[in-house]
Amino acid sequence: CKHELYDMAADVMAENSDLTFKNLSQYVYEYLDAVITQQTAAQEAFRKFDLLANQHLEQLRKLTKQVQEARQHQDDDAVKRAVNEYDEALERYIPVLMAQAKIYWDAGNYAQVEKIFRKSVEFCNEHDIWKLNVAHVLFMQDGKYREAIGFYEPIVRRNFDNLLGISAIVLANVCVSYIMTSQNDQAEELMKKIEREEENGAYDDPDKKVYHLCIVNLVIGTLYCSKGNYQFGISRIMKSLEPYSRKLGLDTWYYTKRCFRALIEGMAKQLFILNDSTAHEVLDFFDACEVNGRTITTVEQDPLSSEPFDAGRNTVAYEARYLKALFLRVVQ
Repeated sequence: CKHELYDMAADVMAENSDLTFKNLSQYVYEYLDAVITQQTAAQEAFRKFDLLANQHLEQLRKLTKQVQEARQHQDDDAVKRAVNEYDEALERYIPVLMAQAKIYWDAGNYAQVEKIFRKSVEFCNEHDIWKLNVAHVLFMQDGKYREAIGFYEPIVRRNFDNLLGISAIVLANVCVSYIMTSQNDQAEELMKKIEREEENGAYDDPDKKVYHLCIVNLVIGTLYCSKGNYQFGISRIMKSLEPYSRKLGLDTWYYTKRCFRALIEGMAKQLFILNDSTAHEVLDFFDACEVNGRTITTVEQDPLSSEPFDAGRNTVAYEARYLKALFLRVVQ
């Protein structure tokens, strides 16, 4: 399941049913069963996750009552035991909740994901994973950037002395949220802090590649592209990858090529045109990516796959060359 090979996981469990029931707890078995079901029947999987979630919520309510009763009796040992049991029960509930929400997330129904999270606020409002995912789902909905900031900012403040310890996409989403709510100064301040940390890190370890500021700029560039301002968005994306030897990687190329695919599609449909200087910059950019991306793969090799890995096609160099050819077709 870690590599999303659910069919293989189902076969292993079915062929080794005696070991499955011997070594897997009822909780783990029912969770895996729902995850595997999700691949072919999303609604049935949601129903299974819902049953599991209700069981966990009932257990959390009982443990909450036990904690309250122990505190009323001023029994410190009982309070400690009940709190520990509550924390363990909550940790079992969170994966079920996230898997249930993922069904609607994958379908792009972010309002329903938010609804699922709000139903669990009574027990999860202090849990970091819950708060982070609430922030993500608010960010994905237009008009809820201020609410997203309210969830993102405590995470950023708590790690302000080590911003590189935070996921780059979190920092990127915070900056975009600031920009979308006309708090550009806040975004600039955060980006300068990330830049200083990256510079200090480069001084200590010149060979280490860090992509945080690059991904922040890529996401901001993507935002402008999504709003139709390709002239500025594409320029920002290209500049964010300089120097290519340090900034070009699997993750950064993933965000980059999405925007260029959208750019080429829009130009092919004659929705907009680029000026000549930007078009020449795009061609130079593809050449630079081809030179610097010969050894950078564009997909992670599946260790369990029986299919041969095409090291020639699955590189940044190959994809940059292919995108350049498509770009030339639409501009000529």
